[in-house]
Amino acid sequence: MNCMTLNIRCIGEEAKIKWVRKLKQVHKANFVGIQETQITNFERIDVNGCWGSLDFDFEGVNSSGDTILANIYGPHSLGEQKRLWHELSAIKEAKPGNWTIFGDFNVVRRAEERFNSNFCPASAKHFNKFIQETELQDLRMGGEIYTYMSRVGAKLSKIDRFLACSNFLSAFRSLAVTAHPRELSDHSPVTLISTSSDFGPPPFKLFNSWLLQEGFDYIVKKAWAEFHGYGNLDAYLAAKLRFLKNEIKVWKKKSDEKANQEILKIKSEVAGIEKAAESRLLSDQELEARN
Repeated sequence: MNCMTLNIRCIGEEAKIKWVRKLKQVHKANFVGIQETQITNFERIDVNGCWGSLDFDFEGVNSSGDTILANIYGPHSLGEQKRLWHELSAIKEAKPGNWTIFGDFNVVRRAEERFNSNFCPASAKHFNKFIQETELQDLRMGGEIYTYMSRVGAKLSKIDRFLACSNFLSAFRSLAVTAHPRELSDHSPVTLISTSSDFGPPPFKLFNSWLLQEGFDYIVKKAWAEFHGYGNLDAYLAAKLRFLKNEIKVWKKKSDEKANQEILKIKSEVAGIEKAAESRLLSDQELEARN
């Protein structure tokens, strides 16, 4: 089972829907937990767009989840946090199973999980007590050091994570938790990958948007005119279409490489700024460039 958690504002924006769908597809996620505190009507979320197909089911809950796969958005105040830990402990005790609890807990476990951000020893103490008493394990995370970076002041913290019980770890022995770069959210998407599957190369698909890209008309006309074949009409047409498909694939690859170079350049600049924020305060110019 592959899981992903992401706290993201304005999930209704098309660019963010596409980003979630891309993350789900790239990491082959079987379960996606999204925390969006600004939306109370879950029907406003384009779940189909986020998932990328009709082969799914979903449920929306407010702030907590009564399920073996628990998607959490933790409160900020200490009192509400203690109440949540108590309720989760009771639910877990009443419902044995392969538990994994993940999401934005809005609390860290130790001081070094914050940078340029206030550490609350009491919140950490009660969070660690909850983890110990429920016999959960904080799965080791690779990738980004901090999973959250505030838009104002560049405050960093590791508040998104996966917690799993021993039953879950026994059922899924090969696990990898990774915090990925923050792109369209102030939180990192965090994935839990247990297996990898290879279904071979993806089938060729031609999208309407390609028709509007520079060079598409030219490559189609060029390939159609340059093809030389033989055989009966059916075989000739099939061979010509295969030739056209391969030429389009070559053109698309080059076109994507050019676009990706520009995207990677921007991402590299932003990543450099965020990496610098882990060891020093950012200048106003750097904060403006990041945003």
